[in-house]
Amino acid sequence: MSRRGAWVTRLVTVSSCGVITVLCGCSAAVDSSPTASARPAAASSPASVGAGSTATARPTSPAGSVAPLTGLSVTAAVALRPAVAVAVAGSDPVGLSSADLVFQEMTVPVRYLAVFQSDEASTVGTVTSTNPSDGQALSVLHPLTGYDGGTSSFISVLDATKIIDDGYAGHASLYSAGSDGLMVSTGALVAAGPSDAPPPPLFSYRLPGEPLATVDETHPTSVQVEVPGQSVEQWDFDARADRWVQMAGGPRMSVANLIVQIVSFKTVYLSRKYGEITQSARVIGTGQAVVFSGTAPGGDGGTAAAGTWTKPGLAAVTNYFDAAHVPMDFVPGPTWIVLAPAGTRTSQARG
Repeated sequence: MSRRGAWVTRLVTVSSCGVITVLCGCSAAVDSSPTASARPAAASSPASVGAGSTATARPTSPAGSVAPLTGLSVTAAVALRPAVAVAVAGSDPVGLSSADLVFQEMTVPVRYLAVFQSDEASTVGTVTSTNPSDGQALSVLHPLTGYDGGTSSFISVLDATKIIDDGYAGHASLYSAGSDGLMVSTGALVAAGPSDAPPPPLFSYRLPGEPLATVDETHPTSVQVEVPGQSVEQWDFDARADRWVQMAGGPRMSVANLIVQIVSFKTVYLSRKYGEITQSARVIGTGQAVVFSGTAPGGDGGTAAAGTWTKPGLAAVTNYFDAAHVPMDFVPGPTWIVLAPAGTRTSQARG
């Protein structure tokens, strides 16, 4: 799609590798405890979780009930729902638009971990097998988790975390056959139980008129995400809806926050006998990230800021820091996280 503005690739300075293109894959040494003076927290913004801390529920609103994974107002009953996660793959995934949070794992094929809490989906799929990254990403949310098989070692890794295993092997009656494979509803997974408590909030949310970051904030109207070996994704900012919309390179989605998170990938065996392998993202550790969020004062597009992410362990929430090492404050609404490898590039444009 043609754009009136020229594409500009942002540059940042990282001590371990000099001046680099944003998300070129150099690992940033990140201290998970803030080293800069944080801006005063808004009443709607939870405190970040530091190194070694476990996630605990944190208020995101001065009054009323809010959905823990979006920060949006909901009824008290909805706020207390457990999280439901489904591993999905395929060129035309179903049900992701109802998710509060989606992890997009840039493997071949691309996988999605769709997490539902404030909304339900009558059909989610095509359900795919589990991967070692699933437990790392989902354990802190302790969700009821749907998936279709996996190696015995992969399933053991998943079951060693704090998810509730509602996989097809043990709960076949919950799933139905679709044209491309298995489908499942979030309601069926919840009904199977046993349900856990609601998940903890994952993000700090800003009040209207507040910025995403304390420094180096930009206001793009479009962004391209170029992942080696994958189709180029284009996301355009819809100012009327205050949402980022995926226009190319993936399913058409509309989200409040888009995160491109650089992670390391590990080669794992699907079958040692036949030499079948796949890649699995590692979401524990530190690295670079670029966050795209909603409007802020002084800009006519969305907001964007490059920084770092850190997640010290399974029980810790992932924190996203700006270039001054201050936690970023997101816009309430659904969030899409691209788990991308070294060499990924993001390019911003203004309309």
